[in-house]
Amino acid sequence: MDDKIKMMIDELGVRVQYWPKLDANGHYIARINTVVIDDRISPHAKIMTLLHELGHASKHQNNYALYNLAFSLHSKMENEAEEFMIEKMIELRVVDPEFNPATFNTVNFLESNEIDLKYEPVVKEFMTSYCIGNSLEHIFF
Repeated sequence: MDDKIKMMIDELGVRVQYWPKLDANGHYIARINTVVIDDRISPHAKIMTLLHELGHASKHQNNYALYNLAFSLHSKMENEAEEFMIEKMIELRVVDPEFNPATFNTVNFLESNEIDLKYEPVVKEFMTSYCIGNSLEHIFF
C-alpha cells in the first residue's frame, strides 16, 4: 500500500479490514470508523475501493445517518466518495516519476480504471489545477 494512503488512514483514524466475502467490493461503517474490503477483488480494485471508502470517512463520518435517509442524499454521498477516489488516484499517478502530463488522456484514465465517463469533467478540473499549480498550463491550454 502506498505511503500516502497509509497516511490518510492514520489521519482519519480509520481501521481497515479485509474479509473473505462481502456483498460489495467494500463498505464504510461510520459508527466504528472502519472500512471493510472484499479480499477476493484484485489489488488495483482494493486500492480504488479503499480510496472510495476513505472518501466516505473523510466527508461523511459525522453525518452518515443521512446516507439511507433519502435516495438523493445517498447518491450525493456516493458521488462525493467517487470524486474523492478519482482525485486520490490522480494524485498517486502524478507523483510517479514516470508520469508525463503531456501524454495524460482523461478518457483513457477513466476507462482503464473502469470509472464512469460522467466523471470526465472532474478529472479535467483536477489535472488543470495540478498543471497550473506546477507551471504546466501550456500542456492543456
